[in-house]
Amino acid sequence: MKKLFMPLLVCLLFLGLTQVKLNAQQRGPGEKQQFQRGERPFGEGFEIRKKMMEIERQTIESDPELKNLDQQIKTLQKQLNEKLQQKLSTNSEYQELKKKMEEMQKMWRERMKERQGEKED
Repeated sequence: MKKLFMPLLVCLLFLGLTQVKLNAQQRGPGEKQQFQRGERPFGEGFEIRKKMMEIERQTIESDPELKNLDQQIKTLQKQLNEKLQQKLSTNSEYQELKKKMEEMQKMWRERMKERQGEKED
């Protein structure tokens, strides 16, 4: 089994490197793959999901029973979050991670503002 594993691993590595080289040659030297709006991978999936969520929201708003259930869920979710935050307020590891996440979100927002400023120029 070991004798078969190493040659197989070498072949897979060779094929992978060959594929990477071929892709780089097809794109051209120094050329990065750029996606236009609407051509991004998964972009269509995001748009479909966005439309589905809008239809779901409209359906909930138009049906009194669904609207009532949605309100109950929101109330329960709010209660859960409040109680969870109370319990986690003494957890130092969680609080450190929360601070890191907030810092990352702040950096992300700043980058997005910078990018939007670059696009407007």
